[in-house]
Amino acid sequence: MDINARQLGALDFNFLDQSETYQYIADQLARVKGCQPMMNKLSAYVTSWETAMQTFDVAYRKTTTTLQTKAVKTLDEERDDLYSGFTGTVNNAKKSPIAAQREAAEQIAEPIKRYGVDASGEYEQQTMRTEQLCNDLLTNFQSQLTALNLTAWVEALRAKNQEFQAAMNARTNDQADYVPSELTQLRRQMIAAYRNFVKMLNVVLLYEGDAEYATVVDQLNAEVRHYKQIIARKGGTTSATTNTGGTGSSTNTGTTNENGGTQQGGSTDNPSTGSGDTGSGTEQGGGTGTLTPTDPGTDNPSTGSGGDNGGSTGNGDNGGGGGSGIGGDFN
Repeated sequence: MDINARQLGALDFNFLDQSETYQYIADQLARVKGCQPMMNKLSAYVTSWETAMQTFDVAYRKTTTTLQTKAVKTLDEERDDLYSGFTGTVNNAKKSPIAAQREAAEQIAEPIKRYGVDASGEYEQQTMRTEQLCNDLLTNFQSQLTALNLTAWVEALRAKNQEFQAAMNARTNDQADYVPSELTQLRRQMIAAYRNFVKMLNVVLLYEGDAEYATVVDQLNAEVRHYKQIIARKGGTTSATTNTGGTGSSTNTGTTNENGGTQQGGSTDNPSTGSGDTGSGTEQGGGTGTLTPTDPGTDNPSTGSGGDNGGSTGNGDNGGGGGSGIGGDFN
């Protein structure tokens, strides 16, 4: 056992939104997968973590539909360009010095006015009226379109309109089976899978030493610190502790906000032995917190009990030497 070994720190996900949570976990996964000794030792935990993350990603994309929304917007702009170009050409043809062209333009202008396609209106209405206009022109105004060389233009407009509608249908289908509560549950599962990995990594580091993993663990902890800064700017807690090696003790004499509660000082933490908050520290607003390592994925915000403690029991709001615990982290 190496009591001076590095440990991967814990993070309070309560103050991170969905995209921040996913980005943090995805970035950490990429670093872990780049460390072959870590993969050899903990591949099963990494696989579970990656699977949970990918499942969350699929559900999250359904809520944002970023790619489909972009496709719809692009197709709508292209359709608008075709329509404005077509109507502009017809208007210009009304001034043609060739009588046949002027007459054809006047006749084509009549259905354009009748259908009243509004490029700034609702998608559904614009799509319906564009389809009706194109069908009418191609069925009943063939000679006029030919006179102005506009048949191919109207066919292109109808094709683009149909392509737009297909993109709209695809976006709707992507959202059809989305249930909002599922995303919350999948987020919890993704975080739990990540924490299971953290717990086992810290056990490996404690019992086998960190020689093979030091660089990657330092990189992972740098990312933890970065996101703690993000949390701090949002007014969240950064009280989760990390054992980065060495011995000694520290005394918590201040107050720490943890989901609306206040932790009073008077307790002593010893990172080398794994004892934490064995003094008189209590957490108000959530009862007296008791942290046990039996279930790293279960957190209770009402009592202040929480997971992510790899190998010891601590009273209050902080875990012991096997890992760092956060009481009240329920995301």
